[in-house]
Amino acid sequence: MEKSEKERVKELLIATKYGVSASEIPIIIQVSQERGLTIIKQLIADGEDVHALGAGENPEELVLYSIGSIDDSITQYE
Repeated sequence: MEKSEKERVKELLIATKYGVSASEIPIIIQVSQERGLTIIKQLIADGEDVHALGAGENPEELVLYSIGSIDDSITQYE
């Protein structure tokens, strides 16, 4: 049985330790950007531990999302 879009988005958010943006979701798992954002909001409402990096500073389609902590080493500059 094929996985639902929600299951595919959830698995992607679990798999990434650096986060993934909604703009990348269509390329990676063939779910539209708009649908990906809707699913992310549903996951948050469902109580999933969704973390967002860059929220409030970037358009929502460019915010990095992950279930679980995002490795913040990508934001540290030497």
